[in-house]
Formats: sequence, C-alpha cells, structure tokens
Amino acid sequence: MTSLQEQEIEKMEELRKSGLYPIVSLDIFETIADLKISDYIIEREQEVLEKYQEYLKNIFSLNKTKQDSYLKGIKTQEIMDTQVLEKEDSYLLNLFLQDKKKSALDYLLKVQRYPLNQLTREEVIESHRKLLLGTSSSQYAKKDYRDNNLGFVSKSGKGDLKILYFSLPYQDIEQGIMNLTLYYNSELHEQYTLVKPCLIHGLVGALQMFQDGNTRLGRMLQNVKIYELTEKNLKYYFPTPAFYSSRSYFDYREQYREKLGDVAIHPTDATWDKWINFNFNRIEDQIYYMDHKLEQYKRR
Repeated sequence: MTSLQEQEIEKMEELRKSGLYPIVSLDIFETIADLKISDYIIEREQEVLEKYQEYLKNIFSLNKTKQDSYLKGIKTQEIMDTQVLEKEDSYLLNLFLQDKKKSALDYLLKVQRYPLNQLTREEVIESHRKLLLGTSSSQYAKKDYRDNNLGFVSKSGKGDLKILYFSLPYQDIEQGIMNLTLYYNSELHEQYTLVKPCLIHGLVGALQMFQDGNTRLGRMLQNVKIYELTEKNLKYYFPTPAFYSSRSYFDYREQYREKLGDVAIHPTDATWDKWINFNFNRIEDQIYYMDHKLEQYKRR
C-alpha cells in the first residue's frame, strides 16, 4: 500500500507529464543572455535613477550620527517588511529577532561586499535558510533546496487546485543556483544600476527553487545588487544599503504574481520588459515613501 505522500507525488508527476501545464526550465537563463533591453526601459531607468540620486543626496545631507541611525532603522524595517509581505506574524517574528539571530540580510551584506566577494552557491542557500528561520516556513530551512517535484505556482482565486505552472524540476536546481550565481557575478547588464537587480529578482521568483521563500530571496538579492551597483556605477558609498523595496509591493501582490508567471512561462523580451517596468514602478513608489520619511526624520 502506498502512503498518502507517495500518492500525492505520483499525482503531481502525472500532472507534470500531462502537457497541460507549463514547466519553467533552465532555458530562462538563455533569454537573459540574449535579452535586448528596450529603449523604453533604458529611458525609464534614467527617470527612476534621477529620483534615486536625489534621495541619496538627501541622506548625505545628514550628519554621521543621524545617517547611521537612519540606515540602521530602514534595514531593520526591511527585515520585517519582507516577511509581513508574505503574511508572516510580525509579533512572533519580532520575538524571534530579539534573541539577536543574525538576519539573512545582515549575513549577505557581510559576505557580499563589492568588489571583494562574489555570490556563491553556499551563500545563496545559507541566506535563504536564514530568511525562513523564525517564520511559519522554518521547517524548510533544514534543506538546501526543494527535493521533490511537488512545487507549482497557483493561479489567483480560491477553490480547487489551479496550477499556473510547475516549478523548475528539482533535478535541475543545483544547476539553476550555479547559473544564478554566474549571472549575478558576471559583467552582463552591470551598466544598468536597476535593470540587472530586477532580472535577478525575476529569475529567483520564477524558478521556484525552494519550497518557500523564493520571492523573499529574490527581493533581498535585488536590494543587495542595487546596493552594489550604486557603489559601482553611481559612486555613492554607504555602510549598508540606503534603499529597500519590500513595502512597495504590499498593494500589488496579484500583479506581482502575474508578472512573475509571465516571465516563467513565456520569458521573452516583451515579458521581461513588463516585469522590469513593474519593479521600476515599485522602486519609484518606495523612493517617494522613503524620501518623505527621511524629511520627517530630518526635522526631529
């Protein structure tokens, strides 16, 4: 007699092989390698960068004590925001963090300082593990990554099982992580301070290499890469990032899922453009929000 778990695995394998549902594959990396960034996206990046640099200048106007306090405060808020976006219990998470557990963001910022270090396989896995500790999905932190083919992304709505697409086959995850780090560390698209971080975010979210926490990891890597490219391209140097974006996705959860599904199922120049522009809009929203809070902070 087969167990319920075995029956579930068999059912999902049958659905995977049925041809009724798309399966995201490593081919998505080829679309990144061949991607032509549209003139519209290049222009949009310049528009957003102008606002971003004004915000950075505003931070530099603070004295050293206030600047350090501000940067520490927004980092702490981001650690909470990225979990609340995934509907985690902020009260319980706060209790967990009181034990001075090292956050995933702190871990990644320590090991990932441009140009001294490059992102490694081990750092991807460890930062994801730390992201899940203290959350409702902490049981998945015991594994390096998903070890079955049960993973899928569902369509919006309630009711019966609604599969949008199946995640990357677990047999390909090791290669997927290696491909991700190769792209992250490469010079490809490095001239675009905001475009490349959005692409990294999209790759992690679309591939679904982990049982849970994929978009959390994607947002964190987006934030860290913006930090690195802010130093490399814009020559602004801060001890920790001056910008985080999780809060700006709160009101756009459905669009977030939709745009990720589009690049997972049909990773074309057009769908990547839409994904990038969606994230540009969220970045722009967050710049307005943080700049407003910064002005309030300066007056205190």
